[in-house]
Amino acid sequence: MRALKQILVPVDIVEENGFIIEYAKLLAEKLEAHITLFYARPPLDRFYDIYLTDPVVAKLQEDSKQQATAALEKIAQEHFSGTDVSIKIRRGQPQDVIHDLISTDEYDLVVMGTHCRRGVEKIFFGSVANRVVKYSNIPVLTIHPDECKV
Repeated sequence: MRALKQILVPVDIVEENGFIIEYAKLLAEKLEAHITLFYARPPLDRFYDIYLTDPVVAKLQEDSKQQATAALEKIAQEHFSGTDVSIKIRRGQPQDVIHDLISTDEYDLVVMGTHCRRGVEKIFFGSVANRVVKYSNIPVLTIHPDECKV
């Protein structure tokens, strides 16, 4: 069995992550593991380059990266004090970037949240967690938010 010493924790900086963080911190403490908080920034140029100049798109991308870094650093400071934690940000579709990261053998476990999407909403928006679980070569622990539980 693989030792669980490197845990990847993808978070969405615009949504509540407390339910994921509790589990990740508990696991890191019990396993004496390193946590990497991760955020995938959407590829902004895909939406804006038709209407905006390259310098404006570059500025939006830089602002997005700075805001994501600040948000991850805040999560790390508020929730992971005393824990071995780092942050990582990449640009791209979340499921694709997560697969790229876990295919490097740098991580032993992924701890990530799910959404409360059902029915048509799930069909249109899909599920990052489902895609990660389906194609992952390492264990993935998915956590449901409390408001989804029946």
